[in-house]
Amino acid sequence: MGKPNPVFKKNYENYLHQLEEVNPANWSSILAIEVDREKRLAKIPFFDDMYDVSPTGISDAQGSRPDYGISVILLKYLLMCPQVVPTDSNWVHSRDFKDTVQAQNTGMSDFASQKISKLFAGNLDLLKLAVSELGGKVLVSEFPYDLSAILYPLPRVPVIFLFNDQDEDFPAKTSILYESRAHHFLDAECRVMVDWYLLEKLKKIKRRYSA
Repeated sequence: MGKPNPVFKKNYENYLHQLEEVNPANWSSILAIEVDREKRLAKIPFFDDMYDVSPTGISDAQGSRPDYGISVILLKYLLMCPQVVPTDSNWVHSRDFKDTVQAQNTGMSDFASQKISKLFAGNLDLLKLAVSELGGKVLVSEFPYDLSAILYPLPRVPVIFLFNDQDEDFPAKTSILYESRAHHFLDAECRVMVDWYLLEKLKKIKRRYSA
């Protein structure tokens, strides 16, 4: 393996330093996660994995540090913790958040959706299985799609996953919706990365069943 990217290393260490200055008192109640205040340690589930996060670093269940993207998501999640639980809960596409447009992430917000559509076109049953493995709960009547499910990448940050399979007239189409309060917990870059990790996890499950 090559040497770690020095920019990533610097950013990672900077986020850890910022975490030292943050009061963890509200993490448990606002983010609905397990927190050891004495150790300033938060246990955060990200999709189907659990991570320990503190100013000394991040580790998974095996004691290994996750990749840079997951590290940034978890650190920003703690650093952005609001003072109260936001109440706005309409479902919106990532591109419709104000900070998405400002951060020029509008195009990137569709990347994972387009890849998932191509990956699972004509394979609806496998997609249903994969979403279920990630903890997705099917929504029976709210959305008129071939598959509609709610997943929790992070506590307080649910996403609605919508998929229509291909037919003779239209290609497969995927949409990923966030609650309108999601920007209080994750910035635009982190939401794009959450979509990307959802894609990667679905790809991994598909490879396992296709082997």
